[in-house]
Amino acid sequence: MAGSARTLTKRVAPVAAHASSSARNPMSKARVASSAEPSRFEPVEMNDADLIPVETLDRSKPKRRGGTRIPWRTIQIATMLGALILIVASARWEWNWGTFSSFGWGPFQIACPLGVAQVIAATQEFIPALALAGLAGVLVTIIFGRAFCGWICPGRWIFNCAPRTAPKPWAARPWIQTGIVAGVIGLSWVCHNPLFCVICPVGGICRGAIGLNTGGNWLSSVGWLGAIIGMEWLSRRSWCRDLCPVGALLSRISVLNPFLKVRANPEKCHPCLVCMKKCPEGINLSKNPDLATCTKCFACQSACPRGGVEITFWNHAK
Repeated sequence: MAGSARTLTKRVAPVAAHASSSARNPMSKARVASSAEPSRFEPVEMNDADLIPVETLDRSKPKRRGGTRIPWRTIQIATMLGALILIVASARWEWNWGTFSSFGWGPFQIACPLGVAQVIAATQEFIPALALAGLAGVLVTIIFGRAFCGWICPGRWIFNCAPRTAPKPWAARPWIQTGIVAGVIGLSWVCHNPLFCVICPVGGICRGAIGLNTGGNWLSSVGWLGAIIGMEWLSRRSWCRDLCPVGALLSRISVLNPFLKVRANPEKCHPCLVCMKKCPEGINLSKNPDLATCTKCFACQSACPRGGVEITFWNHAK
């Protein structure tokens, strides 16, 4: 009996020691309890009632923050097509309203500022009526900025489709745009001919649409448009963003535009560069952007995943 008691004592002592250590260390209790549980990698038997039908899974994308998205792109296309149809109808039924380059109704006339400057430089003569029409174009640009490029000009939907376009505009874009405008006007003065007016895509599209509807020549317009698209592909530069002289002049005038500005809400904006990638002009709203090149297309507002882009009617800050 004495031997059995000693053996029992030896066998029970380690257990008692382990129990006392577990009482002193709660973590050891957890380890003991976890060791009694089955491994998480062991196979678990499931019944058909435990399975979730695939049809009940929610596969929808997360909702965009910031309210309802406005279909700006659809509205722009409808506006451009409506304006183009109006120009073609005016030529067909002889309403004499003009084209995108020079539009008017009765005594009111508005003309492309670059076209007016070219004609005056080519003829080397000041034409008051033409100058007033060009001044009206300048005033409209000051009020609406480059909205013509985003809402009226058909070139926005024809060009800018090159497969390898440079992702960012020129680093010195204001100076390059000024040089492009000065070069076009100077070439008109030297050649005594408004050369860019002849090949301008805006006028070419209008002439082609009118010719196609009235039985005139429209193949030349298609040829010029194809040449510009080819130049885009070779230069890897966007025509509307980097090369168009009309857009360059409107951008420089739009420096004075205080209306309809887009800005990033600092409380919602967490710089992700989505606005810059979607903007045709490559404007990054998370920094201090040059909004003179903004075409008022509002693609940045539609693309922002956090609803952090706001449109302000008046913004005195340049």
